[in-house]
Amino acid sequence: MVRNRFAFIDCSLLALSLALSACNMPMAAPSGAPGVTPPGPSTSTGGMQVRITNVAEGGSIQATMVSSETSGMDKPLVIIRVEVIGGTAMNVTLTANGMPALDESDHLSEAVNSAGASPFPADVHWSPLNGAGEYTLVVSALDFNKQTATGTVHVTVTGIPVFTPTPPPPGREAAARRISEIIRQQYGVEIPLPSLQRFDFSLMPGRSRWIGAAYYQGHRYYVELFDDTHYELSPAEYAAPARLGTETWFVLCKPAGLYRILVVYVDYGNLPVDKADALAQVPILVNWIDRLYDDFARSQGFSSSPLHIQADAVWISPPPSPGQLLTSSQILAATGTDPSLYDFIIEIDLDQDNTVGNSHWKGILGQGGGIALQGCGLPEEGDVNIFSAVHSPQDTQYELHGNLSMDFNHELSHLFGMMDSWPFNPSAITSPDGQTHDDWIPYVTFGWTDADGDGVPEIIDPTPYGTLGPQP
Repeated sequence: MVRNRFAFIDCSLLALSLALSACNMPMAAPSGAPGVTPPGPSTSTGGMQVRITNVAEGGSIQATMVSSETSGMDKPLVIIRVEVIGGTAMNVTLTANGMPALDESDHLSEAVNSAGASPFPADVHWSPLNGAGEYTLVVSALDFNKQTATGTVHVTVTGIPVFTPTPPPPGREAAARRISEIIRQQYGVEIPLPSLQRFDFSLMPGRSRWIGAAYYQGHRYYVELFDDTHYELSPAEYAAPARLGTETWFVLCKPAGLYRILVVYVDYGNLPVDKADALAQVPILVNWIDRLYDDFARSQGFSSSPLHIQADAVWISPPPSPGQLLTSSQILAATGTDPSLYDFIIEIDLDQDNTVGNSHWKGILGQGGGIALQGCGLPEEGDVNIFSAVHSPQDTQYELHGNLSMDFNHELSHLFGMMDSWPFNPSAITSPDGQTHDDWIPYVTFGWTDADGDGVPEIIDPTPYGTLGPQP
C-alpha cells in the first residue's frame, strides 16, 4: 500500500472470515511437478476444480526448517502446490487433519488470486503442527460468487522430527508480568497492569495467545504473547481529534470521547439504489454500534462507554471526479455540509464498476470491501478516513446494509487500534435489519475495562494500567 503506511485493508466482504491472515498474500507461483500423479478431480459447487499437483495420494512430501518472520524461531515448512481450473478463484486455503493450516509465520495458509488468473497456479505455505507424520490435507478454492471447490490428499511429511506439544500457557498474572517486562525491555516504559485478554484456539493452537495493550502518553503498546513463548509487537501512536498527531502515516485515534462522522454516498448512477433507505440507515446503524459500546460498559459495571459516535449522511450524484476519492472541498460544494465539523469521513461508492476500488486497489478492493485509510494523524493524501463500495446490482440494498455494518464495526475499529489479526467473535451480533455479523470491536484492548482495580476504565483513567500517570 503506497497511500498510507498503516492503511488497514479488508480484502473482500467474502473474505472477512479469513481475516486472521491479516491480508498476507502469498504470490502465485508456477505449479506442476514432473512425474507426480495428482489426486482425482475435486468436489465443486460449480464448474471450478482444485487439485494438489506436487504430491500424489498416499505419497510423501519433504519439509524443511525455516526461520519464522514473526517469531524468529525455526518452524517447519512444506510447500503445497495447487492449481485451480474451470473458474476464477478468489483464494485457496488449506486444512490439515481437520484444522485450519498455518504458514511458517503463523498466518493462515492461503494463496490469494490478486491478478484474477484462470487457471490459477499457486504455492500454499504450510507449517505442520506436529512435525513429521501422516496428515489429511484438504485444499479449498472460493470464487467471488461464493462457489467452492475442494480436493483431498493423504500425505506423509518427512525430513523433520515429530514435535512435542506446546507447554501449558501462562496464567493471567504470569502473562501480565511477562507482557509488562516485554514493554519495559522494548520501549523503556513501565506498564505494570496492561489490559489483558486470553484467546484459546482449539482448531489453531499455534495462534493461542494472550494479548496485552496499553494506551499511554500518546503511544499504544500492543503485545501478542503466544503459548510457544514467542511474541509479536504492534506499536502505534495515537491522538485525540483535538490534538491531531504530527505525522502523516497512520496515527490511531484514542478510543474515548465523542466522535462525529460524516457518511458520504457517491452515486455513480448504475445501481438500483433506494436513496431514502440508504440515508435513513446511517443513524440506525450508528445507534446500534453505540449500544454495543454501552452494553459492554454495563457488563463491566460502568454506566456508559468511554467512546460514543454520532453520524450524519449526505448524497452526491454524479461523482465530481469519477475514480477518485472525495475531497472536503468537493463535499462542501456538492452538499453544503462542512466536513471540517466532523472527525471522520466515510465514503461509500454506489458503483457497479467499483471505479475507485479498481483504480486504486485493483486485486485488493477490486471486488468491493472496505479500507481504513487514516485516523487522527495529518492526512497524507485526501480527506477520506474510510472507503467502501457497493457494487452488486442483484441485491444492492442487502449489500449496502452489510457495508454500513462493516464500516461501523470493522473499519471504524481499525481507526482506534483494532488489528486484522484480532481474534474476532464470529456471528456474535445481529444488525437492525436482521443480518448476522462478526464482532470485530476489541473492547478490552481498547482500555474499556478496569485492569488496575481503581474503578475507572483504563482509557479514561488519570493513572492508567497501575502507572502514576498522567495519560493525555
